Amino acid sequence: MRMRKLFSLAKGFLVLFMVAAFLTAFHQWTYSNVPLFTQYLMKTLLAVPGIAPGNVSVGEVNLPPFVITFFEQGNEVMGIVLRIAVSLMVLQVFRFSLRYVEMWLRGYLQERLAEKMRVRLYGHIQDLNYEFHNKSDSGDLIQRCTTDIETTTGFLTGRMLDVVHLVATLVFGAYQLIFINPTMVWVSLAIVPFVGVSSTIYFIKIEKIFEEIEKTESKMMTVVQENLSGARVVRAFANEVFEIDKMETKNKDYRDALVRANKIVAIYWGVMDFIGITQYLVIIAIGVYGIRNGTMDASGIIASLALVGMLIWPVRGLGRIINDFGKALVSSDRINYLLDQPSEYLKDGTLAPKIEGNIEFKNVSFKFSDTDEHLLKGVDFKINAGETVAIIGRTGSGKSTIINLLLRMYDYQEGDIKIDGVSLMDIKKKHIRNQIGVVLQDPFLYSKTVYENIAIAHKGAEKERIYLAAQTAALEKDIKTFKQGYDTLVGEKGTTLSGGQKQRVAIARVLVADKPILIFDDALSAVDTKTDMMIREALLNKTYKHTTIIITHRITTAKEADKIIVLDQGRIAEIGTHESLAKKEGLYKKLWDIQGKLETEFQAMVKAGEMDATR
Repeated sequence: MRMRKLFSLAKGFLVLFMVAAFLTAFHQWTYSNVPLFTQYLMKTLLAVPGIAPGNVSVGEVNLPPFVITFFEQGNEVMGIVLRIAVSLMVLQVFRFSLRYVEMWLRGYLQERLAEKMRVRLYGHIQDLNYEFHNKSDSGDLIQRCTTDIETTTGFLTGRMLDVVHLVATLVFGAYQLIFINPTMVWVSLAIVPFVGVSSTIYFIKIEKIFEEIEKTESKMMTVVQENLSGARVVRAFANEVFEIDKMETKNKDYRDALVRANKIVAIYWGVMDFIGITQYLVIIAIGVYGIRNGTMDASGIIASLALVGMLIWPVRGLGRIINDFGKALVSSDRINYLLDQPSEYLKDGTLAPKIEGNIEFKNVSFKFSDTDEHLLKGVDFKINAGETVAIIGRTGSGKSTIINLLLRMYDYQEGDIKIDGVSLMDIKKKHIRNQIGVVLQDPFLYSKTVYENIAIAHKGAEKERIYLAAQTAALEKDIKTFKQGYDTLVGEKGTTLSGGQKQRVAIARVLVADKPILIFDDALSAVDTKTDMMIREALLNKTYKHTTIIITHRITTAKEADKIIVLDQGRIAEIGTHESLAKKEGLYKKLWDIQGKLETEFQAMVKAGEMDATR
């Protein structure tokens, strides 16, 4: 089963593989003839003192008859030697040309297969659900898309052709050697049963260690990835020593696993080398015995030693094939584990209606797959197209879960969500996500310019639209302070920008996309109150008319909304405007009594500061 899944990864490349396999086998057949040229040359030279060169028997050297005929066109020794040399040179040029084509095809086959597997795996990872990504380590996924693919394709295109090479070498080598001395063939092949048994034992042991190596390497890669991604946090807390110690621990585990593997590999190769050298000694002894008995001559010994190498060393190379087979099985298991994960689009809607922005939650309940406790319990509310609605509540009350359900990152178990009267379950996931613009609390920026980061959601947008979005997001003044303006590189994940600047770039990016539904998931938390007010006022103009949902902990942000939804422990606690909720006893009033007083004092201080500045 595992082997079938391993080889299924190469589906679609059978023709190329068969061509490469034929070239590999044919190359070994041509190589098996090379020692015969030397054998014929030696026979010719040994025959000079007493026998005419033309009387060298064709049957004694297993070369094609037309080659022997070409050699014996004349009786002069130097003429025969010259023709042998020219023929061998032509054969070698042909072999090397053939080898070039073979190796080029191998490389092409491996890179094309690797490219296909990377695209397939990467594309499948994009289609895996939100819950899977939340539970996966990015370092591990990176390793599966890189190292594991290289290991697997290296075996499928490299080592599998080496198997063809091994079999062809054994067959053609044995075929040529049997004409010289059959005993040498059986001595050379006597190792095969032993190699088969020992290789099986070796494979069983080494595969388990390779699994451990993959796990330890994955953990080490995760540490590296996390440390590089969180470099600013590490430095902010002066946590470098701790991170280095953590890396050292994972690195040591990886090293120890490799050392254990290398010990087994060293023992196996040492035994194989000892057996190979022993075989050579036995075959040399057989050759010496054959010369003394007159059953062999020096030319046969020279040719047989070259041909014996075709039988002994390829069998020894079986260990390398098994070694890489173990790695490939482990790597392919890791790749197939991802490919076997069901795509989130297996359960998808079929409709793609025009979205105006009317949203209705009808008795919606939701729980995660690994718990029996519902996070949302009978949630009911309605949002009209064009409204601005704020959702507030304590941490863990289910605010972000509502957004994830709306985006179909998760599917609810009870109730229904309707978008413009159509059940969310009936709408295609990609379609609904394409109609919703989301600005997260910690937005992701690409290592590109400010302009490219804003325009990335709408690559064909005009410059005026980009500038308007930046102005609406209160970002234009900041951009003017940059030396390169809109062409300023923001660095990986926007590390060169402040938290507020990153959020405003993300807001501008969503505005450029101009979606009918706009969601701010605590996206104004890193901007000051004044900037917050400027952004919200700009969003109310006619240029950007959306259904806007704002998730926030800041009451001053929520109070300007057309409607405020208060969540408490997964249930709707209150719904209303700021004026109505601030007068009604409940969670919102408690928050307003605290935050509203602080906000009033803050505004008074700002006003006093402005008056002083005026004076």
